[in-house]
Amino acid sequence: MATPSGTGIFIGRFQVFELNAVHEQLIGKVQKKHRHVLIFLGSNPAPSDRNPLDWQSRVQLFYEKYGEKIAVYEMPDLPDDRIWSQELDRRIMELRPEMPVILYGSQEGFVDCYSGRFQAEALDADEDEFQEDVIPEEMNNPRDFRAGVLYAALNRYPTVYPTVDIAIFRSEYQELLLARKENETKLRLPGGFTDPSDESYEMAALREMFEECGEIEVDELTYLGSCQINDWRYRGSLDSIITHLYACRLVDGEPSPNDDIAELRWIEVSKLRSHHFVPEHQPLFELLVSFWS
Repeated sequence: MATPSGTGIFIGRFQVFELNAVHEQLIGKVQKKHRHVLIFLGSNPAPSDRNPLDWQSRVQLFYEKYGEKIAVYEMPDLPDDRIWSQELDRRIMELRPEMPVILYGSQEGFVDCYSGRFQAEALDADEDEFQEDVIPEEMNNPRDFRAGVLYAALNRYPTVYPTVDIAIFRSEYQELLLARKENETKLRLPGGFTDPSDESYEMAALREMFEECGEIEVDELTYLGSCQINDWRYRGSLDSIITHLYACRLVDGEPSPNDDIAELRWIEVSKLRSHHFVPEHQPLFELLVSFWS
């Protein structure tokens, strides 16, 4: 048998309340091939029936079984597979792993999506092998807690999350303020999720504007409509987002990027096309076209 060498890294979600024999078998195969084994757990900022457990809860899965023998790290989801692959490579290189490095994960969920620098191998098992025991009735330890979270997420009505977006114009509606987030190459309107403390959708839109664009003054908001958003964080989930779009004109102040906005820029309305926007905001562009036409 070949001597173990280098580093084997699992890329996965492990959204389960307990590692079963198949998980342990797959990990064991990699342990026989490599001197070091690491886990990168995929994490999503939006809890859903597909991502019910946060990554800290799932770290406990491995600590319970392997103690400190296997280090576990977080790998946040990103909307672009290419940028996600680059970020994964960056996080791996920060750890200065022993070479060679081989990444392991499912064919569809990882290998087909990864375009980074390291070798990637599929490590799949039949779904029938992953049948879990009945979820326990009492929640008195971390395993039971994870079971409870999974039960709650999978036994509820699908959720519609309300959001607000705001189109800020200047120069007699000739220019529109657009934002770009870090790790994105296309543009979007300022906006975000409503908050329980918001008194109205209009107040929510203004709050998001101040949070992302700084202390600026605008005139009265005009409601343009609402639509469902195909947000990447809820792909594969029954949950969805419906946003409310407002328009206004800049009265005073100079917008500056804040919160999770990396850049703000004024774009001439006549030059804007749907493909300039991130996919989830392209329906908002259609509402804007109806407004300024």
